[in-house]
Amino acid sequence: METTRDSGTSITVAVVEAVSTFEDCEPTALPPLYDAVDTDALNSLFTSATDDRDCHVSFAFSDSRVAIENGERIVVEADTAQRVRP
Repeated sequence: METTRDSGTSITVAVVEAVSTFEDCEPTALPPLYDAVDTDALNSLFTSATDDRDCHVSFAFSDSRVAIENGERIVVEADTAQRVRP
């Protein structure tokens, strides 16, 4: 699934919304995003609208693999990696 973040939405909120849509669940049913990635760093990385640098971040979250490109394009796919859950 691919989506584009609205300019008024933080990247962390956009990620949670995209993953909940992909996994067909309420955002509150997902584990905390901060368990998967440093949310302050993620927001900081994609805060500046005037920054022209290319940036790509990907990480596992819930049962999905999330890729963010330049703070706008969010791609969510099934995480097929075998991970040990605590």
